[in-house]
Amino acid sequence: MNNRINRLQHVARAICTILVFQVFGLAAQSIWEGGDPANGQSLFNANCAACHKITDEILVGPGLAGIKDRWPSGDEMLVKWIQSPQEAAETGDKYIKSIVERYVGTYGWMTGQAVSEAEISDILAYVTSPPVNGGGDTASSNNCPTIDDATPEESDSSNAMWFLILLVLFTVIALSAAGVKRSLTDVIAEKAGEDLLPDTGYLARLGGWAWNNLVMVSLIGVFFVLYGVVVGYSALMDIGLYTDYSPDQPIAFNHSIHVCENEIDCKYCHNSAYDSKHAGIPSANVCMNCHKAIKKGSRTGTEEIEKIYAAIGFDSSTGTYLDGDGNNGKVLPQDSYNGEPIKWNKVHNLPDHVFFSHQQHVTVGGLQCQNCHGDVSTYSVGRIAPVEEINTLIDAYPGIIQLSKPTLTMGWCLECHNKAEIDLASSGYYEEMHDRLMNSERGNEELRRYIEDEKITVRELGGWECSKCHY
Repeated sequence: MNNRINRLQHVARAICTILVFQVFGLAAQSIWEGGDPANGQSLFNANCAACHKITDEILVGPGLAGIKDRWPSGDEMLVKWIQSPQEAAETGDKYIKSIVERYVGTYGWMTGQAVSEAEISDILAYVTSPPVNGGGDTASSNNCPTIDDATPEESDSSNAMWFLILLVLFTVIALSAAGVKRSLTDVIAEKAGEDLLPDTGYLARLGGWAWNNLVMVSLIGVFFVLYGVVVGYSALMDIGLYTDYSPDQPIAFNHSIHVCENEIDCKYCHNSAYDSKHAGIPSANVCMNCHKAIKKGSRTGTEEIEKIYAAIGFDSSTGTYLDGDGNNGKVLPQDSYNGEPIKWNKVHNLPDHVFFSHQQHVTVGGLQCQNCHGDVSTYSVGRIAPVEEINTLIDAYPGIIQLSKPTLTMGWCLECHNKAEIDLASSGYYEEMHDRLMNSERGNEELRRYIEDEKITVRELGGWECSKCHY
Protein backbone atom coordinates (compact mmCIF):
# COMPACT_ATOMS: atom_id res chain seq x y z
CA MET A 1 0.00 0.00 0.00
CA ASN A 2 2.79 2.38 0.93
CA ASN A 3 4.64 1.54 -2.28
CA ARG A 4 1.55 2.41 -4.30
CA ILE A 5 1.25 5.75 -2.51
CA ASN A 6 4.91 6.52 -3.13
CA ARG A 7 4.55 5.75 -6.82
CA LEU A 8 1.55 8.09 -7.05
CA GLN A 9 3.50 10.82 -5.29
CA HIS A 10 6.37 10.44 -7.76
CA VAL A 11 3.99 10.65 -10.71
CA ALA A 12 2.34 13.76 -9.25
CA ARG A 13 5.73 15.43 -8.72
CA ALA A 14 6.72 14.59 -12.30
CA ILE A 15 3.50 16.08 -13.67
CA CYS A 16 3.94 19.23 -11.59
CA THR A 17 7.53 19.55 -12.78
CA ILE A 18 6.46 19.26 -16.43
CA LEU A 19 3.71 21.87 -15.91
CA VAL A 20 6.14 24.26 -14.24
CA PHE A 21 8.59 23.95 -17.12
CA GLN A 22 5.80 24.51 -19.64
CA VAL A 23 4.59 27.60 -17.79
CA PHE A 24 8.09 29.03 -17.64
CA GLY A 25 8.59 28.09 -21.28
CA LEU A 26 5.46 29.98 -22.29
CA ALA A 27 6.47 32.93 -20.20
CA ALA A 28 9.84 32.96 -21.86
CA GLN A 29 8.35 32.73 -25.36
CA SER A 30 8.86 35.99 -27.31
CA ILE A 31 5.86 37.99 -28.53
CA TRP A 32 7.45 37.71 -31.98
CA GLU A 33 6.74 33.98 -32.05
CA GLY A 34 3.60 31.89 -32.19
CA GLY A 35 1.19 34.62 -33.27
CA ASP A 36 -1.73 34.11 -35.65
CA PRO A 37 -1.20 36.27 -38.79
CA ALA A 38 -4.86 35.94 -39.91
CA ASN A 39 -6.19 37.27 -36.61
CA GLY A 40 -3.35 39.79 -36.59
CA GLN A 41 -4.52 41.24 -39.92
CA SER A 42 -8.00 41.87 -38.52
CA LEU A 43 -6.54 43.45 -35.38
CA PHE A 44 -4.12 45.57 -37.41
CA ASN A 45 -6.89 46.90 -39.67
CA ALA A 46 -9.05 47.74 -36.65
CA ASN A 47 -6.39 49.31 -34.41
CA CYS A 48 -3.28 50.25 -36.38
CA ALA A 49 -4.03 50.84 -40.08
CA ALA A 50 -5.21 54.43 -39.58
CA CYS A 51 -1.68 55.51 -38.61
CA HIS A 52 0.74 52.81 -39.75
CA LYS A 53 1.52 50.89 -42.91
CA ILE A 54 3.20 47.49 -43.01
CA THR A 55 5.68 48.83 -45.55
CA ASP A 56 8.46 51.32 -44.80
CA GLU A 57 6.26 54.28 -45.84
CA ILE A 58 5.33 56.93 -43.29
CA LEU A 59 1.57 57.48 -42.88
CA VAL A 60 1.00 59.23 -39.55
CA GLY A 61 3.42 57.07 -37.65
CA PRO A 62 6.45 55.22 -39.05
CA GLY A 63 6.09 52.26 -41.38
CA LEU A 64 6.36 48.92 -39.57
CA ALA A 65 8.48 47.03 -42.08
CA GLY A 66 11.57 45.66 -40.29
CA ILE A 67 10.32 46.59 -36.82
CA LYS A 68 11.62 43.32 -35.35
CA ASP A 69 15.19 44.15 -36.39
CA ARG A 70 15.15 47.77 -35.27
CA TRP A 71 13.30 47.48 -31.92
CA PRO A 72 16.04 47.27 -29.25
CA SER A 73 14.05 47.73 -26.06
CA GLY A 74 12.65 44.27 -25.41
CA ASP A 75 9.24 42.66 -25.58
CA GLU A 76 7.90 44.09 -22.33
CA MET A 77 8.66 47.65 -23.38
CA LEU A 78 7.06 47.12 -26.81
CA VAL A 79 3.87 45.86 -25.18
CA LYS A 80 3.86 48.85 -22.81
CA TRP A 81 4.46 51.25 -25.73
CA ILE A 82 1.48 49.86 -27.65
CA GLN A 83 -0.85 49.74 -24.65
CA SER A 84 0.19 53.02 -22.97
CA PRO A 85 2.70 55.13 -24.95
CA GLN A 86 3.08 57.92 -22.37
CA GLU A 87 3.79 55.49 -19.55
CA ALA A 88 6.41 53.81 -21.74
CA ALA A 89 7.99 57.20 -22.45
CA GLU A 90 8.18 57.97 -18.73
CA THR A 91 10.50 54.99 -18.23
CA GLY A 92 13.23 56.98 -20.00
CA ASP A 93 13.91 54.31 -22.62
CA LYS A 94 16.29 55.83 -25.19
CA TYR A 95 14.69 54.32 -28.28
CA ILE A 96 11.18 55.34 -27.23
CA LYS A 97 12.52 58.82 -26.46
CA SER A 98 13.86 59.07 -30.03
CA ILE A 99 10.44 58.07 -31.42
CA VAL A 100 8.72 60.71 -29.28
CA GLU A 101 11.14 63.43 -30.41
CA ARG A 102 10.68 62.55 -34.08
CA TYR A 103 6.92 62.04 -34.35
CA VAL A 104 4.97 63.41 -31.39
CA GLY A 105 5.70 67.07 -32.18
CA THR A 106 4.16 66.68 -35.65
CA TYR A 107 1.46 64.06 -35.19
CA GLY A 108 0.76 64.04 -31.44
CA TRP A 109 0.78 61.12 -29.05
CA MET A 110 -0.30 57.69 -30.26
CA THR A 111 -3.49 56.51 -28.57
CA GLY A 112 -3.01 53.54 -26.31
CA GLN A 113 -4.52 50.41 -27.85
CA ALA A 114 -6.83 48.09 -25.91
CA VAL A 115 -5.10 44.89 -27.03
CA SER A 116 -3.71 42.08 -24.96
CA GLU A 117 -0.17 40.70 -25.15
CA ALA A 118 -1.44 37.70 -27.12
CA GLU A 119 -3.21 40.01 -29.58
CA ILE A 120 -0.02 42.07 -29.95
CA SER A 121 1.77 38.84 -30.81
CA ASP A 122 -0.84 38.16 -33.53
CA ILE A 123 -0.41 41.70 -34.92
CA LEU A 124 3.37 41.33 -35.04
CA ALA A 125 3.01 37.96 -36.77
CA TYR A 126 0.98 39.69 -39.48
CA VAL A 127 3.33 42.68 -39.74
CA THR A 128 6.44 40.51 -40.08
CA SER A 129 4.80 38.10 -42.56
CA PRO A 130 2.28 40.17 -44.56
CA PRO A 131 0.33 38.83 -47.57
CA VAL A 132 2.03 39.04 -50.94
CA ASN A 133 -0.15 41.97 -52.06
CA GLY A 134 1.06 44.15 -49.21
CA GLY A 135 -2.01 43.89 -47.02
CA GLY A 136 -4.47 45.48 -49.37
CA ASP A 137 -2.86 48.91 -49.80
CA THR A 138 -4.06 48.87 -53.37
CA ALA A 139 -7.08 47.28 -54.96
CA SER A 140 -6.37 43.71 -55.92
CA SER A 141 -9.46 43.33 -58.11
CA ASN A 142 -9.03 44.05 -61.77
CA ASN A 143 -12.24 42.49 -63.08
CA CYS A 144 -14.06 45.76 -63.71
CA PRO A 145 -14.85 46.37 -67.39
CA THR A 146 -13.45 49.66 -68.63
CA ILE A 147 -14.41 51.65 -71.70
CA ASP A 148 -11.13 52.30 -73.50
CA ASP A 149 -11.51 55.88 -74.67
CA ALA A 150 -8.15 55.64 -76.46
CA THR A 151 -9.39 52.97 -78.93
CA PRO A 152 -9.47 54.61 -82.38
CA GLU A 153 -12.78 54.33 -84.18
CA GLU A 154 -13.68 55.10 -87.77
CA SER A 155 -14.93 58.67 -87.84
CA ASP A 156 -17.04 60.68 -90.24
CA SER A 157 -13.93 62.51 -91.43
CA SER A 158 -12.25 59.26 -92.49
CA ASN A 159 -15.42 58.19 -94.34
CA ALA A 160 -15.50 61.53 -96.14
CA MET A 161 -11.84 61.12 -97.11
CA TRP A 162 -12.51 57.71 -98.67
CA PHE A 163 -15.52 59.14 -100.50
CA LEU A 164 -13.36 61.94 -101.91
CA ILE A 165 -10.65 59.50 -103.01
CA LEU A 166 -13.21 57.29 -104.79
CA LEU A 167 -14.79 60.35 -106.45
CA VAL A 168 -11.42 61.50 -107.81
CA LEU A 169 -10.65 57.96 -108.96
CA PHE A 170 -13.95 57.58 -110.83
CA THR A 171 -13.54 61.07 -112.35
CA VAL A 172 -10.11 60.13 -113.72
CA ILE A 173 -11.52 56.87 -115.10
CA ALA A 174 -14.44 58.71 -116.72
CA LEU A 175 -12.17 61.32 -118.35
CA SER A 176 -9.83 58.60 -119.58
CA ALA A 177 -12.73 56.63 -121.02
CA ALA A 178 -14.05 59.78 -122.73
CA GLY A 179 -10.62 60.40 -124.28
CA VAL A 180 -10.40 56.81 -125.55
CA LYS A 181 -13.90 57.01 -127.03
CA ARG A 182 -13.02 60.29 -128.79
CA SER A 183 -9.87 58.78 -130.28
CA LEU A 184 -11.75 55.72 -131.55
CA THR A 185 -14.46 57.98 -133.04
CA ASP A 186 -11.77 59.99 -134.93
CA VAL A 187 -10.18 56.77 -136.25
CA ILE A 188 -13.53 55.51 -137.54
CA ALA A 189 -14.36 58.92 -139.11
CA GLU A 190 -10.94 59.10 -140.78
CA LYS A 191 -11.42 55.65 -142.37
CA ALA A 192 -14.87 56.63 -143.58
CA GLY A 193 -13.56 59.88 -145.04
CA GLU A 194 -15.64 61.96 -142.67
CA ASP A 195 -14.63 65.11 -140.77
CA LEU A 196 -12.87 64.60 -137.45
CA LEU A 197 -14.39 65.85 -134.20
CA PRO A 198 -13.54 69.48 -133.43
CA ASP A 199 -10.60 69.94 -131.06
CA THR A 200 -12.37 71.36 -127.97
CA GLY A 201 -11.59 71.26 -124.26
CA TYR A 202 -13.11 68.97 -121.63
CA LEU A 203 -15.46 71.65 -120.28
CA ALA A 204 -16.89 72.43 -123.70
CA ARG A 205 -17.43 68.74 -124.41
CA LEU A 206 -19.03 68.26 -120.97
CA GLY A 207 -21.39 71.17 -121.67
CA GLY A 208 -22.41 69.67 -124.97
CA TRP A 209 -23.06 66.29 -123.37
CA ALA A 210 -25.13 67.89 -120.64
CA TRP A 211 -27.26 69.75 -123.18
CA ASN A 212 -27.88 66.59 -125.12
CA ASN A 213 -28.83 64.71 -121.91
CA LEU A 214 -30.76 67.47 -120.16
CA VAL A 215 -33.24 65.18 -118.34
CA MET A 216 -30.55 63.01 -116.79
CA VAL A 217 -28.49 66.04 -115.77
CA SER A 218 -31.58 67.63 -114.15
CA LEU A 219 -32.26 64.51 -112.11
CA ILE A 220 -28.63 64.35 -110.98
CA GLY A 221 -28.76 68.04 -110.05
CA VAL A 222 -31.93 67.59 -107.97
CA PHE A 223 -30.36 64.61 -106.20
CA PHE A 224 -27.26 66.57 -105.19
CA VAL A 225 -29.34 69.56 -104.05
CA LEU A 226 -31.49 67.34 -101.82
CA TYR A 227 -28.41 65.53 -100.54
CA GLY A 228 -26.81 68.86 -99.64
CA VAL A 229 -29.96 69.98 -97.80
CA VAL A 230 -30.09 66.75 -95.77
CA VAL A 231 -26.37 66.84 -94.89
CA GLY A 232 -26.57 70.53 -93.99
CA TYR A 233 -29.63 70.03 -91.80
CA SER A 234 -27.98 67.11 -90.04
CA ALA A 235 -24.86 69.17 -89.42
CA LEU A 236 -26.91 72.04 -87.99
CA MET A 237 -28.81 69.68 -85.70
CA ASP A 238 -25.49 68.36 -84.35
CA ILE A 239 -24.39 71.79 -83.17
CA GLY A 240 -23.97 71.67 -79.41
CA LEU A 241 -24.00 67.85 -79.24
CA TYR A 242 -20.96 66.35 -77.57
CA THR A 243 -21.90 62.68 -77.22
CA ASP A 244 -18.98 60.56 -76.00
CA TYR A 245 -16.96 63.71 -75.29
CA SER A 246 -14.12 62.88 -72.89
CA PRO A 247 -11.45 65.60 -72.56
CA ASP A 248 -7.95 64.96 -71.29
CA GLN A 249 -7.40 65.81 -67.64
CA PRO A 250 -4.32 67.14 -65.78
CA ILE A 251 -4.35 64.00 -63.58
CA ALA A 252 -5.17 60.56 -64.95
CA PHE A 253 -8.04 59.91 -62.56
CA ASN A 254 -9.60 56.53 -63.35
CA HIS A 255 -13.30 56.28 -62.46
CA SER A 256 -13.30 52.50 -62.94
CA ILE A 257 -10.70 51.97 -60.20
CA HIS A 258 -12.44 54.23 -57.69
CA VAL A 259 -16.09 53.36 -58.41
CA CYS A 260 -15.88 49.68 -59.36
CA GLU A 261 -12.77 48.26 -57.71
CA ASN A 262 -12.78 50.41 -54.56
CA GLU A 263 -16.60 50.80 -54.47
CA ILE A 264 -16.53 54.52 -53.67
CA ASP A 265 -19.94 56.14 -54.05
CA CYS A 266 -20.07 58.92 -56.65
CA LYS A 267 -21.52 61.36 -54.12
CA TYR A 268 -18.59 60.89 -51.74
CA CYS A 269 -16.45 62.97 -54.12
CA HIS A 270 -19.28 64.94 -55.77
CA ASN A 271 -21.04 65.61 -52.46
CA SER A 272 -22.60 68.95 -53.44
CA ALA A 273 -25.01 67.06 -55.74
CA TYR A 274 -27.21 66.72 -52.65
CA ASP A 275 -27.69 70.43 -52.01
CA SER A 276 -26.48 72.46 -55.01
CA LYS A 277 -27.05 73.11 -58.68
CA HIS A 278 -23.68 71.56 -59.44
CA ALA A 279 -22.37 68.12 -58.53
CA GLY A 280 -19.05 69.84 -57.88
CA ILE A 281 -15.44 68.90 -58.51
CA PRO A 282 -13.82 67.45 -55.37
CA SER A 283 -11.03 69.48 -53.83
CA ALA A 284 -7.61 67.99 -53.26
CA ASN A 285 -8.52 67.73 -49.57
CA VAL A 286 -11.14 65.10 -50.48
CA CYS A 287 -8.53 63.18 -52.47
CA MET A 288 -6.19 63.31 -49.48
CA ASN A 289 -8.73 61.57 -47.26
CA CYS A 290 -7.57 58.38 -48.97
CA HIS A 291 -4.31 59.30 -50.66
CA LYS A 292 -2.56 60.37 -47.53
CA ALA A 293 -2.34 56.63 -46.96
CA ILE A 294 -2.55 55.29 -50.53
CA LYS A 295 0.58 56.67 -52.18
CA LYS A 296 0.85 54.21 -55.03
CA GLY A 297 -1.83 53.48 -57.61
CA SER A 298 -2.55 50.06 -59.09
CA ARG A 299 -2.10 51.38 -62.67
CA THR A 300 0.15 54.44 -62.70
CA GLY A 301 2.22 53.90 -59.56
CA THR A 302 3.14 57.12 -57.80
CA GLU A 303 3.27 59.44 -60.84
CA GLU A 304 -0.34 60.67 -60.89
CA ILE A 305 -0.85 60.68 -57.10
CA GLU A 306 2.24 62.86 -56.71
CA LYS A 307 0.44 65.52 -58.79
CA ILE A 308 -2.21 65.71 -56.06
CA TYR A 309 0.54 66.15 -53.48
CA ALA A 310 2.09 68.92 -55.57
CA ALA A 311 -1.23 70.77 -55.71
CA ILE A 312 -1.94 70.60 -51.98
CA GLY A 313 1.61 70.79 -50.65
CA PHE A 314 2.20 67.34 -49.17
CA ASP A 315 5.57 65.65 -48.78
CA SER A 316 4.89 61.93 -49.26
CA SER A 317 8.32 60.92 -48.02
CA THR A 318 7.72 62.34 -44.53
CA GLY A 319 3.92 62.34 -44.47
CA THR A 320 3.79 66.07 -43.64
CA TYR A 321 2.25 69.13 -45.26
CA LEU A 322 4.53 71.89 -46.49
CA ASP A 323 4.09 75.50 -45.50
CA GLY A 324 2.44 78.00 -47.82
CA ASP A 325 5.55 79.34 -49.56
CA GLY A 326 6.72 75.85 -50.47
CA ASN A 327 10.23 76.07 -49.06
CA ASN A 328 10.63 74.63 -45.56
CA GLY A 329 13.80 72.99 -46.83
CA LYS A 330 11.83 70.49 -48.93
CA VAL A 331 10.76 70.21 -52.56
CA LEU A 332 7.93 68.01 -53.77
CA PRO A 333 8.71 65.23 -56.28
CA GLN A 334 6.82 66.92 -59.14
CA ASP A 335 7.10 70.59 -58.34
CA SER A 336 7.39 72.94 -55.41
CA TYR A 337 4.12 73.85 -53.75
CA ASN A 338 2.67 77.06 -55.17
CA GLY A 339 -0.92 76.85 -53.92
CA GLU A 340 -2.50 76.49 -57.37
CA PRO A 341 -5.56 74.21 -57.57
CA ILE A 342 -5.83 71.30 -59.97
CA LYS A 343 -7.25 72.65 -63.25
CA TRP A 344 -9.79 70.00 -64.25
CA ASN A 345 -11.45 70.24 -67.67
CA LYS A 346 -15.26 70.41 -67.56
CA VAL A 347 -17.04 67.50 -69.24
CA HIS A 348 -20.78 68.30 -68.91
CA ASN A 349 -21.53 71.91 -69.80
CA LEU A 350 -25.06 73.21 -70.36
CA PRO A 351 -25.72 76.57 -72.11
CA ASP A 352 -25.74 79.61 -69.85
CA HIS A 353 -29.47 80.19 -70.33
CA VAL A 354 -30.36 76.69 -69.02
CA PHE A 355 -31.11 76.12 -65.34
CA PHE A 356 -30.43 72.65 -63.96
CA SER A 357 -30.23 71.67 -60.30
CA HIS A 358 -28.59 68.45 -59.16
CA GLN A 359 -30.26 68.84 -55.76
CA GLN A 360 -33.72 68.88 -57.33
CA HIS A 361 -33.05 65.71 -59.30
CA VAL A 362 -30.91 63.76 -56.79
CA THR A 363 -32.48 64.69 -53.44
CA VAL A 364 -36.08 65.35 -54.48
CA GLY A 365 -36.38 63.27 -57.66
CA GLY A 366 -34.31 60.39 -56.29
CA LEU A 367 -32.33 59.94 -59.51
CA GLN A 368 -29.14 57.94 -59.55
CA CYS A 369 -26.01 59.25 -61.21
CA GLN A 370 -26.33 56.55 -63.88
CA ASN A 371 -29.64 58.04 -65.10
CA CYS A 372 -27.76 60.85 -66.82
CA HIS A 373 -24.09 59.91 -66.72
CA GLY A 374 -24.22 56.23 -67.64
CA ASP A 375 -22.25 53.44 -65.96
CA VAL A 376 -19.42 55.52 -64.49
CA SER A 377 -17.85 52.36 -63.07
CA THR A 378 -16.69 51.46 -66.59
CA TYR A 379 -15.09 54.82 -67.44
CA SER A 380 -11.45 55.66 -67.35
CA VAL A 381 -11.99 59.42 -67.71
CA GLY A 382 -15.21 61.42 -67.37
CA ARG A 383 -17.33 61.40 -70.54
CA ILE A 384 -20.77 62.22 -71.89
CA ALA A 385 -22.52 58.87 -72.25
CA PRO A 386 -24.54 58.25 -75.45
CA VAL A 387 -28.25 57.76 -74.80
CA GLU A 388 -28.09 54.30 -76.39
CA GLU A 389 -25.48 53.29 -73.81
CA ILE A 390 -27.58 54.60 -70.90
CA ASN A 391 -30.60 52.66 -72.19
CA THR A 392 -28.70 49.39 -71.79
CA LEU A 393 -28.56 49.98 -67.99
CA ILE A 394 -32.33 49.72 -67.41
CA ASP A 395 -32.07 46.25 -65.85
CA ALA A 396 -28.93 47.08 -63.85
CA TYR A 397 -30.12 50.35 -62.29
CA PRO A 398 -33.85 50.65 -61.43
CA GLY A 399 -35.36 54.00 -62.34
CA ILE A 400 -33.56 54.52 -65.66
CA ILE A 401 -36.01 55.48 -68.41
CA GLN A 402 -35.76 54.42 -72.05
CA LEU A 403 -35.02 57.63 -73.99
CA SER A 404 -34.29 58.34 -77.65
CA LYS A 405 -33.04 61.93 -77.90
CA PRO A 406 -29.29 62.73 -77.71
CA THR A 407 -27.87 63.20 -74.22
CA LEU A 408 -27.92 66.75 -72.77
CA THR A 409 -30.32 68.08 -75.44
CA MET A 410 -33.61 69.83 -74.73
CA GLY A 411 -35.48 66.95 -76.37
CA TRP A 412 -33.76 64.53 -73.99
CA CYS A 413 -34.91 66.50 -70.94
CA LEU A 414 -38.48 66.92 -72.22
CA GLU A 415 -38.75 63.24 -73.09
CA CYS A 416 -37.60 62.29 -69.60
CA HIS A 417 -40.04 64.72 -67.93
CA ASN A 418 -42.84 63.30 -70.06
CA LYS A 419 -42.09 59.69 -69.02
CA ALA A 420 -40.78 60.02 -65.46
CA GLU A 421 -43.43 59.06 -62.92
CA ILE A 422 -43.68 60.68 -59.47
CA ASP A 423 -44.70 59.28 -56.12
CA LEU A 424 -46.38 62.21 -54.36
CA ALA A 425 -45.56 60.63 -50.99
CA SER A 426 -41.84 60.19 -51.70
CA SER A 427 -40.65 63.54 -50.31
CA GLY A 428 -41.82 66.66 -48.53
CA TYR A 429 -41.59 68.62 -51.79
CA TYR A 430 -44.09 66.38 -53.59
CA GLU A 431 -46.29 66.09 -50.50
CA GLU A 432 -46.65 69.88 -50.49
CA MET A 433 -47.59 69.87 -54.18
CA HIS A 434 -50.16 67.18 -53.46
CA ASP A 435 -51.65 69.26 -50.64
CA ARG A 436 -51.88 72.31 -52.90
CA LEU A 437 -53.74 70.29 -55.52
CA MET A 438 -56.09 68.84 -52.91
CA ASN A 439 -56.91 72.17 -51.24
CA SER A 440 -58.18 74.07 -54.27
CA GLU A 441 -61.13 73.45 -56.55
CA ARG A 442 -59.04 73.78 -59.68
CA GLY A 443 -56.38 71.61 -58.07
CA ASN A 444 -58.85 68.83 -57.40
CA GLU A 445 -59.90 68.86 -61.04
CA GLU A 446 -56.29 68.77 -62.20
CA LEU A 447 -55.41 65.99 -59.76
CA ARG A 448 -58.33 63.88 -60.96
CA ARG A 449 -57.25 64.42 -64.56
CA TYR A 450 -53.64 63.56 -63.75
CA ILE A 451 -54.44 60.27 -62.03
CA GLU A 452 -56.84 58.98 -64.69
CA ASP A 453 -54.01 56.84 -66.06
CA GLU A 454 -52.96 55.93 -62.49
CA LYS A 455 -49.71 57.86 -62.70
CA ILE A 456 -48.42 61.41 -62.39
CA THR A 457 -45.46 62.56 -64.47
CA VAL A 458 -43.04 65.45 -64.09
CA ARG A 459 -44.65 67.09 -67.10
CA GLU A 460 -48.08 67.12 -65.41
CA LEU A 461 -46.60 68.99 -62.44
CA GLY A 462 -45.11 71.71 -64.62
CA GLY A 463 -42.00 70.00 -65.92
CA TRP A 464 -42.60 71.34 -69.42
CA GLU A 465 -43.03 74.98 -68.41
CA CYS A 466 -40.41 77.13 -70.12
CA SER A 467 -39.61 79.13 -66.99
CA LYS A 468 -38.72 75.95 -65.07
CA CYS A 469 -35.46 75.57 -66.99
CA HIS A 470 -34.91 78.91 -68.76
CA TYR A 471 -34.20 82.23 -67.11
